[in-house]
Amino acid sequence: MLKKILPIFITIGFAYAQMDLTERGKQIFMKYNCNICHAPTDDAASVGPSLETIAVHYLGNERKLVDFLKGDAPPIIDPQRFMIMKPQLYKTKHMFEEDYRALAYYLTSVHKNQ
Repeated sequence: MLKKILPIFITIGFAYAQMDLTERGKQIFMKYNCNICHAPTDDAASVGPSLETIAVHYLGNERKLVDFLKGDAPPIIDPQRFMIMKPQLYKTKHMFEEDYRALAYYLTSVHKNQ
């Protein structure tokens, strides 16, 4: 039975590993419903900073973004509003390192693709 199932997992894992980092990051972003608070562009009605604002502040500092998502670093955007985001960090606190990388890549991709 394992011989029949194992190739399926290997194939799925390979496809996932080969997926574009931006797309992988977007899937993680949507999976954790980050889009509820973080709009693509600045919007006064948004709860959290936009993807555009996140990209401006963290592009080139992706490690700081990953550390923030892990709960190991303070926010560099609107620290006074951090208490709104803090309960949501439990979703990202225990992801795989590759997922942090993909999410950080997606969150900073606004400026990479211009």
